[in-house]
Amino acid sequence: MKVFISTDMEGIEGISSWNEMTTKEGWCASQLKQELSCVIDALTEQADVEEICICDSHSRGENLVYGSFGHPEVTHIKGYPRHSYMMEGLDASFDAVFLLGYHASIGSLRGGMDHSYSSSCIYEIRLNGQAVGEVEINAYYAGLFNVPVCLVSGDDVLQSQLESFLPVPYVRTKEGLARYAAKMYSPEKVKQSFAEQVQAFLDRRGTFEAKKLEGPITLEVDVTTTVIADAVAIVPGLERIAGRTVRYCSESYDDVFHMILTIAMFGGRFAQYT
Repeated sequence: MKVFISTDMEGIEGISSWNEMTTKEGWCASQLKQELSCVIDALTEQADVEEICICDSHSRGENLVYGSFGHPEVTHIKGYPRHSYMMEGLDASFDAVFLLGYHASIGSLRGGMDHSYSSSCIYEIRLNGQAVGEVEINAYYAGLFNVPVCLVSGDDVLQSQLESFLPVPYVRTKEGLARYAAKMYSPEKVKQSFAEQVQAFLDRRGTFEAKKLEGPITLEVDVTTTVIADAVAIVPGLERIAGRTVRYCSESYDDVFHMILTIAMFGGRFAQYT
């Protein structure tokens, strides 16, 4: 079995704001390592695992120290920029995708550090008129390879958002109170939940369905300022339809996914432009 784990940090246990986040050996990074260790230990103890690929995907992907887990099955994708960012390295050889430390989409009531792919330059992303967050965007990308998302972790707000879209094992790490406030669970409770939900994944293995979004697909992105729209509108194929809104249409979700990344990467250069 091969498992691909895309990691963010806003949804991990004990964290309430970006002020607490540091790279490498900081406290926040140690919390992420702790959650990953729970998952890796549970998988390797209970299943025949060929590879667990960890795609370090918060900010510049430099949050985990190389060689942290002591398992030869673990591979580690790090650094930035990269072609498919949070999903870099995924292909059809994998059996499952886990999304760890994820967060609610932008504008969510009580969602911790809510945003959708870029807190600095993107406000809302819509696919065929439906507002989506990073879980949905990445789940559809996994569907290009026919790989299902089989486990997610984050706060209770994200959990409620996914009830109908992605009814898979879920580890609730905390309860959102505001954008930068949350009710935290104990590390012991979170560790137990990871063990239980990995077991739930193993018990249901083979029953999960990959999420697919087939063409024609209309992507609309509301950026945070008109100057960001001024900049990204130069991208070929991207149509500006309002002061802060751009649109892209394609039959290919792969192209749509990478257009979202293009807007986030390019638009972020102009987030503080004056």
